[in-house]
Amino acid sequence: MDLRQIRYFLTVAEERNITRAAERLHLSQPPLSRALMDLEEELGCTLIVRGKRHVTLTPEGLALKRRGEQILALADIAKTEITDVKKGLSGTLYLGHVDSNGPSLAAEWISSFKKEYPNVTYNLWCGTVDDLTYRMKSGLLELAITMTPLNTEQLDGITVYSDSWAAIIPGSHPLAKAKKQTVSLKDLVDTDLIISSRHSREEEIRSWFEPTGKEPRFIVKTAHSSNASKLVDQNIGIAIFPASVAKNISADSNVVVKKIVPEVDVDYILSWDKEKIPSALASKFIDHVRNLYS
Repeated sequence: MDLRQIRYFLTVAEERNITRAAERLHLSQPPLSRALMDLEEELGCTLIVRGKRHVTLTPEGLALKRRGEQILALADIAKTEITDVKKGLSGTLYLGHVDSNGPSLAAEWISSFKKEYPNVTYNLWCGTVDDLTYRMKSGLLELAITMTPLNTEQLDGITVYSDSWAAIIPGSHPLAKAKKQTVSLKDLVDTDLIISSRHSREEEIRSWFEPTGKEPRFIVKTAHSSNASKLVDQNIGIAIFPASVAKNISADSNVVVKKIVPEVDVDYILSWDKEKIPSALASKFIDHVRNLYS
């Protein structure tokens, strides 16, 4: 089985008609039919059922279609990578990231990757995990720094950083002035809370408070921790965000960051659409990040 045979088979599968597939491939029908029969003989199974007007894929044919598309995509990536080796990797990487520690991770990775591949340019986009997932599925982003919980049905990825949750508290609030460096859920349940606008995050945080027997009061939902810290600075409420958000808070803000107990971990993940094969550039970037944490 070679790439030519796979390409022939996939064209027939797309056209669902051998005559149209032959025209598209600039072949006469007999050589195409012969190539398909040779492929079926080699694999020892029937791949297509030939009807009067169109062909239908058998279960084996559907399996080959799925794998064949991946094989051709990988072959194209291999060609691109070989070309890149000759002339040096270039192109634009469309990278998304969540707020909190996302910008810092993106900056660190780009800084080290740039030393190895100086001709690459970058297009960055910040949003919630839901926003980033949608943009990856739509082809607007190829990679994104997301956070758990990860939708494993749609995304694949590698864990790059673990964080814990913290409360961003107005400086004038009694919890901020207390000597304890942590706050409990019991401390927070009767306060006005500011949380991420990600729907699954809201449900997760709500579940934390179930043991208290009380419903938390979410008064503001925002995609960005910078917005949350400004809201807290104006004494609007207490924000619940990953502890690493502290590095993004302005030094002149009158807020205090304290970890929430019991601790709940949240992981940052370099993610990509599991139904798409990353480009040569994205693959290089994934390998680069993976090596940073190996």
